[in-house]
Amino acid sequence: MRRRLVIWALVGLVLLVVVAIALPIFSTLQPGYYRRYPALGPRMDHWTVSTHARITCGECHIEPGVGGFFSFSAHAIPAFYSQILQGPDTTNLLGAPSRAACRKCHTSYRAVAPSGDLLIPHKAHVEILNMECSACHKDLVHSLNRHGFNRPEMEICLTCHDGDAATDECVKCHTRKQTPASHAGKDWLQIHGRATGLEDCAQCHDWTPGYCAECHEKRPESHVGNWKKGHAGPAVERGDGCLVCHGGEEFCNTCH
Repeated sequence: MRRRLVIWALVGLVLLVVVAIALPIFSTLQPGYYRRYPALGPRMDHWTVSTHARITCGECHIEPGVGGFFSFSAHAIPAFYSQILQGPDTTNLLGAPSRAACRKCHTSYRAVAPSGDLLIPHKAHVEILNMECSACHKDLVHSLNRHGFNRPEMEICLTCHDGDAATDECVKCHTRKQTPASHAGKDWLQIHGRATGLEDCAQCHDWTPGYCAECHEKRPESHVGNWKKGHAGPAVERGDGCLVCHGGEEFCNTCH
């Protein structure tokens, strides 16, 4: 009788350990679990209407293979019990999917956008540059970008495509965004302000944060040294060009 009690006690202990390990892993792989985080409600709503709602959290957020599962489990178990004792906190969230997890489903490399207007050499970015998919696709499943879409914003591209780390030539990526003929004129920098009402500048430049500010918030190189005394000649030569920054004849009248 005593031996049976010991055996049953051991069986019960084993079952308790199994449940104590399995419950956190199972729970933290359920979408409803993450609604415990108040800030994640909108992100989970976006997930429910995305194509990725057809697959489980673990398909994206757990690294492929046995090692990935054990790594996740080692994180999920203490996180689960920490939430029970202290409530949800941001340290217990799932990380962004790795490119290895994405590649389980996305087995082909797209080279052109579905609309045909954008060249996207995915293979070069993933296999040659070893970039993570989430580096560009931040707004894909759980959120929308500021324009209300899931696709990457051009600002993200420009963090690398700055003319130094990677090319910033429009035609290298865009098939339908050639530089307008007006931009080739020698006086374009002087007259471009007048063209803002004639051309759709935002079609290209709205994607570039602070594009205008890159020039308009900097003092021209000429405005140094004895510029205050010597500015009259260049002002006559440039004419209205000065007024782009200085706001009109009223500016000059404050001194003259």
